[in-house]
Amino acid sequence: MLARVDPTETAVTAEQVPALVLAALPSLLAEWDDVAGENADSNFPGGRLGYLDAAWVVGHLADRLQAGDTSGFDAVFDLIERLIVEGDPYVSELGVIGYLEGLQTHTVTSRGVDPDAFRRWLRPTSAKYWDAINRFWEPGRTP
Repeated sequence: MLARVDPTETAVTAEQVPALVLAALPSLLAEWDDVAGENADSNFPGGRLGYLDAAWVVGHLADRLQAGDTSGFDAVFDLIERLIVEGDPYVSELGVIGYLEGLQTHTVTSRGVDPDAFRRWLRPTSAKYWDAINRFWEPGRTP
């Protein structure tokens, strides 16, 4: 079960996510103009295809891990934890499925990175979801 935001507090919304991601991972700024246009869609929360944005971030993280450059990873994983814990329902799900599950699947299929290499940066709630995703995909398990 997600640790939810107190209803009296303001949850992180889809509109806020791109700026939060760019603040946490400034190395993405150079590519943002291209991605911003490609993933814009007014029919989705925050006017963006958030899961495509997440895939772009995950690919960037995998590339940096392969290159041995993990600077800024603490800030990114702090943000992923924040999205899960403090996000509105869409953002919280985006944190789990778009970012965590993306790190587990996208990194393996498109980059050949061992997803467990990211485990050291997981925060408490994101680590619980990481393990739950692993259990979900175990061989022989019926969803």
